[in-house]
Amino acid sequence: MTSESKPELANWIKRITESEMPIFGRTVQEVVSVSEDDVSSALQLGQVVLKDAAMTARVLKLANSAHYNATGQKFSTISRAIMMLGFDTVRSMCLTVSLIDSLVHGIHREQLITQMARSLHAAAQAQEIAQQSSAGKHEEVYIAALLIHIGDLAFWCFGDEKGIELNEALKKSKKPIADIQKAVLGFSMNELSLGLAQTWGLSDLLKDTLKSPNSREPLSQAITLSHQLAKSVEDGWDSTDVKKITRDIAALTGTTTKKTTQRLHKSAVKAAETTAFYGAKAVAKVIPLPVDVILEDTHELADAFVQPDPLLQLQILQELMSIDKSNGNFNILIEMTLEGINRGVGMDNALFALMTPDRKSLNVKQVIGNDDDWLKKHFKFNLNEPTSRLFLLAMKEGKPIRIDSDANSDLKKLISQSLTQKTKAKSFYIAPVIVKNKPIGLFYADRSSSRRDLDDASYDSFLLFSQQVGMLLNRLMGNK
Repeated sequence: MTSESKPELANWIKRITESEMPIFGRTVQEVVSVSEDDVSSALQLGQVVLKDAAMTARVLKLANSAHYNATGQKFSTISRAIMMLGFDTVRSMCLTVSLIDSLVHGIHREQLITQMARSLHAAAQAQEIAQQSSAGKHEEVYIAALLIHIGDLAFWCFGDEKGIELNEALKKSKKPIADIQKAVLGFSMNELSLGLAQTWGLSDLLKDTLKSPNSREPLSQAITLSHQLAKSVEDGWDSTDVKKITRDIAALTGTTTKKTTQRLHKSAVKAAETTAFYGAKAVAKVIPLPVDVILEDTHELADAFVQPDPLLQLQILQELMSIDKSNGNFNILIEMTLEGINRGVGMDNALFALMTPDRKSLNVKQVIGNDDDWLKKHFKFNLNEPTSRLFLLAMKEGKPIRIDSDANSDLKKLISQSLTQKTKAKSFYIAPVIVKNKPIGLFYADRSSSRRDLDDASYDSFLLFSQQVGMLLNRLMGNK
């Protein structure tokens, strides 16, 4: 069904192309119209970039970054960057920069960041899959994977009241997402993406994949599988769906599942790092990275996460110490402490887990951080099961525990695969909270999202906050 037969769809396409994203539309049309096979392509692409001073500066900054420029030779002109890095690389840079700049101030920020993370992650994965499958056109695959959900991205950026209505409907209904979209909007996001692709004259590969997402054509498969992967890894890299998708990708590339898994992990890191390089750090930090991945150079990505702030630590500690029985509230006390550990100490995730009244389970009560939704869902432990041995040890001995590469072998033996899957972390701090000589729960903190190293300073600060809360709780509950 065409946009002409759906007035709502036609109106949205017109609104986006003429009112909301006209500059992006023109940039896309100009960039994709420059043929790689044309002898004057480099000159034409350079002229497109140079029309926009801001894009020129961004592209040159990227081109001169260590991530793209391994030679260390500084590029002062777009022409030189295209010559040295290649036409395809610079063209992909232009589209990615333009996309991010067009959407960075979107209305529905949460949905927009989630979809942008999926698109940028999927683009990196699709590019690698195309390279491994020897199908060629890996840059075209990157662009198609990047833009295949352009309808979703544009809608969540400019969706105003309809965005609120759709968001509420998606939360309440368990029907297929496309059916909910059609019921609320009169069209699906896939139809909006296709309409924009046709209006902007995007590649046949992109349009064909939108029309036939289940196509057996290898390049379309690479795009579809990559987006399935980018969405599924939000439930963990060890999920059943991710394992199935990995097998499908292995079959497409003719590679073993083990080798494919390694490449997918590597591409996820690349996606997060390059997204941070592009300046979309809020997006970069929500791209899920495998637990066992170690980033070689984390400085750009690490900047997306909260940094240690000694002054803020002191201010929050002073506020904690001012609490007494007249103004003390358990939940506020815990929340202030978690904020101190997260924002002050610079930990990606900070949570407090409380023992159940029967003292048989340990469940998260409050959590602040990048993986708060994940931890709320998964940080639940039966204290009679082996997964909880480390927590039981901390509470039984009343002592904090630091788990990292320097932890002793006896402690490392208590780290089960199940515990790692539940926390998505191999390095973390825990500190029991003892009230009236009985453990009531514990604090937990990690830097699993940014993959930054744990250090002595952050551990000491974490202990200071947890100890302060223990003293406050004993004082408030009458235990001098």
